[in-house]
Amino acid sequence: MDRRGENLGRPLMLAIGLHIILLSTFFIAVSPEAKTITPPPVVIIQATELTFAPSAAAEARAKQQKAEADRKKREAEEKKRQEEAKKKAEEQKKLEEAKKKAEEQKKQEDAKKKAEAKRQADLKKAEEAKQQAAADAKAEADKKAKAEAEAKAEAIEKQAALEAERQEKEKALEEAFKQAEAEARALEELKKKEEAELAVLNALASEKAAANVLDAMTTRITRAWRRPVAFKGGLEVYLRMSLASNGELVDVRVVKTSGDVLFDRSALTAVQRAAPFDEVKQFDAATFEEKFRSLTVKFRPED
Repeated sequence: MDRRGENLGRPLMLAIGLHIILLSTFFIAVSPEAKTITPPPVVIIQATELTFAPSAAAEARAKQQKAEADRKKREAEEKKRQEEAKKKAEEQKKLEEAKKKAEEQKKQEDAKKKAEAKRQADLKKAEEAKQQAAADAKAEADKKAKAEAEAKAEAIEKQAALEAERQEKEKALEEAFKQAEAEARALEELKKKEEAELAVLNALASEKAAANVLDAMTTRITRAWRRPVAFKGGLEVYLRMSLASNGELVDVRVVKTSGDVLFDRSALTAVQRAAPFDEVKQFDAATFEEKFRSLTVKFRPED
């Protein structure tokens, strides 16, 4: 409640109390008992407007409200001051950053200019060196070409002399070669004739030796043969023998039977007993392959 409401409250209460008193007096006057009772003297109370001073609580509240308003005002002013300070600091920071950026950009531009100047200087120096190298190379090439021309002329002259000498030597060598070729042909023909005669002799000797070895092998097989029971005689069997180069028997089988199983079997056993045939070791590889690697023998005990 504000101060104005407080000032009107008390007069209102007094007015209500006065009306209550007046009404009580009226009821007493009209009641039956009031006829015998002398009415009291009427007291006239004049209404007077009263003015009351504010209470201590209202003053305290007023002071508190004012203090709160002052505090809020101070806080608002402090907040405003801080915002202004912050804004000023941000502006100062932006200015410093802009200044720093400008300085950095200037440094980069200066460095770029220096690098460009150095590059141009290096290009110029390289170009000068290139021109100098080209001049030196040209001079060296001219000197080399002159020397080569002189050497070439000397070489041509020398080559002509060598060619003449070579032709003379080649002619002499050709004549010597023709003579040597004729002699070589004569020797070759003589050698071929001798080799042919020797081959014939060797063939005859090889055939004779092979025949002798084959006879010896057959004799050994016959000696190793054991006569089967009830052998009647007059039988013959053809056997296929396979030998190794050292004379060992690799395989033996019947290629044409005698008709008598026991006789055929005794012949196979005789071959196995007679092995190995060391006689074949005396022949060369070609003769062995041709004559003794695989051979067929006729076995007839009566021969």
